[in-house]
Amino acid sequence: MNILLATPLYSQHYDSGHFWLRALQELRHNVRVWDYRLEPALFLQHGWTFDVAIVLKGEGVDPRILSGTRFCYWPDNFERNPGIENILQYYDQVFTPVRPTPEGYEWLVTGYDPLIHRSIPTEKDIRTLYIGTNNSPRKAKFIKELSPYVLAGNKWENEPYWRETLPPQYLGDFVLLANRAMIAINIHQGDVGVNRKLFELIPCTFTITDLVPGVEEILGEELAKKVGFITSEGAQKLIDYYLEHPGEREELWEMEKQKIKGYTYLEAAKKVLSFLR
Repeated sequence: MNILLATPLYSQHYDSGHFWLRALQELRHNVRVWDYRLEPALFLQHGWTFDVAIVLKGEGVDPRILSGTRFCYWPDNFERNPGIENILQYYDQVFTPVRPTPEGYEWLVTGYDPLIHRSIPTEKDIRTLYIGTNNSPRKAKFIKELSPYVLAGNKWENEPYWRETLPPQYLGDFVLLANRAMIAINIHQGDVGVNRKLFELIPCTFTITDLVPGVEEILGEELAKKVGFITSEGAQKLIDYYLEHPGEREELWEMEKQKIKGYTYLEAAKKVLSFLR
């Protein structure tokens, strides 16, 4: 099958398109990447045709220029993009991790790539770790109050309330750093759906997460109670407890890894393509 994958693969650090591309190729499809932030839609001029176009986010993309079946994976809060529904209506199907999921859209959370996101034998020399961008007051409040031992990401340099700050970590560097942590902290930008970082951290180390819509569906209610938090006070209690109980921490980590097994990019690609008519 000929697939157009529209994603900022080259213009954006750590774009998830890398993982979608590998998954689609693993399914033995012929994939052409279009970085819509860098290049015009040259395929229109050359008359190239595709059986299906898969657009990842695609702000600024007019789906009406795309031939064949048109799918979109929209990962963001719809309220942060007023009027985006007027564009998304031109896709044959829209997939999103947002809960509650708008009528007519398909809930799809993802993801991780087992080839990249995995456990590596290394010393656990970081007690608590947060990896992520300072891009919402919600995140900043949690980080200020939890003060992780190591913080990696953009836009934190002017907020001196942690022990060690590192630049953003992507792909292999992300995995190496996460593997060093006794406890990784996952915090969502908003409370509307599950981010992909939850799935990327868990294969690397034991992870606690804020309880946004969708987490309990993925981890199950019992496990979510043991590794999930609503407030920074709740998160700190989990951190204090699991730092003192490494055996229980390891047991729960194994449970986390089992719970996310079905949320790889390969399975996400299969689900998207199953909507072809």
